Amino acid sequence: MQSTLRQQGGAAVLTVPIAILQQMGWQIGNKVNLETQGESVVITPAKRQARGRKTVAELLAGIDSQEIATLNANVSEFTQSEAVGKEVW
Repeated sequence: MQSTLRQQGGAAVLTVPIAILQQMGWQIGNKVNLETQGESVVITPAKRQARGRKTVAELLAGIDSQEIATLNANVSEFTQSEAVGKEVW
């Protein structure tokens, strides 16, 4: 199957026929990697980049203290009440 390079703004655009998109299971908006191998260009689906893990301190650093105070005030009737069953606070 052939396709034509065309210019769009400052980029060269290669149109991928819909039949190839369907065969590959790709959708518009998917990210792909382009690599050269000799005189060929190889297109492969981009793998999701790992974002890395955050420490508990990093996660807690993003919490708004006013929001926590409001949450604590809203649940105080549950945390201050007597246990009905085997709840432990």
